[in-house]
Order: sequence, then C-alpha cells, then structure tokens
Amino acid sequence: MSPDQRAAVGKLVQRHRAARGLSQDAMAARAPMSAVTWGRVEDGKGVHAATYVGVERALGWPLGTIARYVDTGEEPPAPTSGETDVAEQDQDIVESVLDGPYPDAVKVLLVKALRSDGDPVDALLDAAAPDGDKIRAIRALRELRSGGSRASPARSADRARTA
Repeated sequence: MSPDQRAAVGKLVQRHRAARGLSQDAMAARAPMSAVTWGRVEDGKGVHAATYVGVERALGWPLGTIARYVDTGEEPPAPTSGETDVAEQDQDIVESVLDGPYPDAVKVLLVKALRSDGDPVDALLDAAAPDGDKIRAIRALRELRSGGSRASPARSADRARTA
C-alpha cells in the first residue's frame, strides 16, 4: 500500500471510529492490538497487512473492506444510530465479564473466546481448561448475551455440579 493509500485508509478508520464515539484504546482492544498500532493505522503509517483484518473486525466490517476501499474508493457504510455490531456487543460483554463476579479462570476463558476469530462457544469448547470452567463460561456467555443477570460464582458453581 502506498503512503497516500495508507493516509486515506487512516482517515477512513479515524472517521468511522469517531462516528462510534470510541477512543483509539477502546477500538484497539476490540481488534485486538495495541493502541499504538491502532494509532499508526489512523496516522497512515506502515503496519503489517494482517493488522487491517483486526481493524475491519473491530469496526464490524466484512473482511476485505479496506482492500476494496483502496482499490475502488468504495467506503463502508457509516454506522447508523442505534446500530450495534458484533464487535461492540462482544466488547460490552468483555467489560461485563471483567467487572463481574465470575472466577478468574472463567473470566480468562470468556475474554479469550470473545477475542477469537470464530464462534466464542467453539473457542470455549476447544480451550485447554477443565470442563467445569468451560461449562461456567458458556453459561455466563449465554446470560451476558441475552442481557440476563449475572450469576453469582456460588450459584454458577452449584449449577455446574448439577449439570
């Protein structure tokens, strides 16, 4: 990508991030990448090509959106009022997980699963962790995604023993 193309992409990314009302740090966490790397993208500086995949994911864009923009000038649609993409939902869930009453092992499993490229439930099932922690993490994910109340660690443990 040429310096001019990187600069154009940087302005596009910055515009779309600002339209969501989010900081570089918040978007970088969704990618996931460092805030320094996110800043390099917005500043039009050189980054690894794979970095743009994280940017697309964080912004809720289909894979290849940035390449299409560079090739054709076609901009992705601006977020609409009230629009919540999967990355935003998952970041909200990550924040709820970290603030929630879940055991640390479950928190780690949930955050890793939400930041994986595929289905978080599949990532939980594939994780190298005790089955009890996986079950608690899947239940917590379902509760959080449905907007349900957060279960206390004791209640989650009791339910896992009866499963």
